[in-house]
Amino acid sequence: MRNVLLLGNPTEHSLSPIFQQVAFNHLGFSWEYRAMTVEPPDLGLIVNSMREGNIVGANVTVPYKTAVIPFLDDLAPSAEKIGAVNTIQIVKKQTNIKLIGHNTDIEGIKSSISTQDVRIVSSTNSVIGTGGASLAVIFGLQSLGAKRIHLFGRDIAKVKAVIEHGWDIEVIPQDLTSISTSQLVDLLAQSTTIVQATSVGMTGGPAPDQSPIQPTILESALKKSNLKQLLFDLVYSPQNTVFLSVAANTDTAAINGLDMLIRQGAAAFEIWTARDAPVELMRASLKEAGI
Repeated sequence: MRNVLLLGNPTEHSLSPIFQQVAFNHLGFSWEYRAMTVEPPDLGLIVNSMREGNIVGANVTVPYKTAVIPFLDDLAPSAEKIGAVNTIQIVKKQTNIKLIGHNTDIEGIKSSISTQDVRIVSSTNSVIGTGGASLAVIFGLQSLGAKRIHLFGRDIAKVKAVIEHGWDIEVIPQDLTSISTSQLVDLLAQSTTIVQATSVGMTGGPAPDQSPIQPTILESALKKSNLKQLLFDLVYSPQNTVFLSVAANTDTAAINGLDMLIRQGAAAFEIWTARDAPVELMRASLKEAGI
């Protein structure tokens, strides 16, 4: 039995094993998708072990999307551009084994936003978070034609480090620890999309049942805005986070990270297998699981 790994901490909440395993079985691959909770000191050892044995690929989730890069041999353009990896491809040529990092989150984000009735071209947007997921969001919004992004974080040094990647659009640093409530409301009200790209609110995460933006502040911003806005929380467990719950009081469109998860997972599947992913079957498997 060959294995595909999911490396992260935590991983117990992940839905990837459900739809990836169904896809492997459907196409006749004798592979097992295994979620592995990894402690930081063990990351390098586990990645290097993928050069041996029956590992045929991996996904990488929080908090290791950037930390994994030093242990890889090469990066695909998507991952190199934003400095974050969520998929590892193992390329074997005789005795030569290379680990190549990809980022399929970008396509998942673009596809999810593109299905919504919001105008991204020349828009101003807000992104909350400074990890690998936020990098993918910025790149995705840039690719869709956004003009400006306000990047919010609680560590301004990390916010500025993200900006230093060199984007083709204006990315403005915002410190959540010092910004005034009125200014925060104004900036969010000016944003076509407000994307929550941290693990805050995630089941099993460090801050479940919480939101990086106080619900009352977010609600004030949505009510103040004259734009058609979208709330996008990359968290998918639970499906209705505290962050997204505000949308119901303001008639604002809201999506979680479930569709993005499926779409990025399908892209990863195709990298590992060189076969078209059975996307609808993958989506149906989550519905059958009651998700």
